Amino acid sequence: MQITEVSELGLRSAVITLARAGSPMRIVLFPMVHFGLPSFYRQVSSRLSACDLIMAEGYDGPSGTGLAYAIAYRLTRQRGARGLVNQDIDYRALGVPVVWPERLTGGGRRDRLSWWGWLDVVLLVPVLTVMAAVGGRSQLLRRGYEVSDDTDPRIFLRFLQKPLLEDRDDELLAELARIHDARHDEAIRVAVVYGAAHLPTVVQTLRERYSYRAVRGGEWLTVIDL
Repeated sequence: MQITEVSELGLRSAVITLARAGSPMRIVLFPMVHFGLPSFYRQVSSRLSACDLIMAEGYDGPSGTGLAYAIAYRLTRQRGARGLVNQDIDYRALGVPVVWPERLTGGGRRDRLSWWGWLDVVLLVPVLTVMAAVGGRSQLLRRGYEVSDDTDPRIFLRFLQKPLLEDRDDELLAELARIHDARHDEAIRVAVVYGAAHLPTVVQTLRERYSYRAVRGGEWLTVIDL
């Protein structure tokens, strides 16, 4: 099952609804790319407002990873970069309860980057700038932005694999298990708003542990158009 897709037209992200036989609860996955068109984040926000509970990545503020991409694109004068923004969803405006599963970054203040976000910027800008300068906009997108449910994501800075990916996956899955156990008999829609690289593990674990399957007729949203 495709989670994000890169083509000649650009980058798209699938909105995936997971369901389980005998349970009215639905888990809706929003695979996030932290740098994209403002229209992408508006469409995500509109759909989140129809959910009953949101599980969000990181902290309640703008994305440091997205800011790193924005800086790299603009430093290398990539075509169309000025029309792209880093992710900054105003969760407070949605009127929906939000859970922050990550102990390290959860519950941060809005409207500014946390120290963890600034660390993302410092570590990523040099690498992304070189990638953008050498390969251009298309190459930057193709280096791992296409994700399916059997993808095994790898972070290019290997020492960050565990704290940035694996530990955060574990925290997300633990919170999903808690919500499932407590509320699986309720007709609610639980949104998961996480980077696309986290979602293969989520799909696989929910399928194996609770028999969740994707509902047919998923929706595609354009993140970046080339």
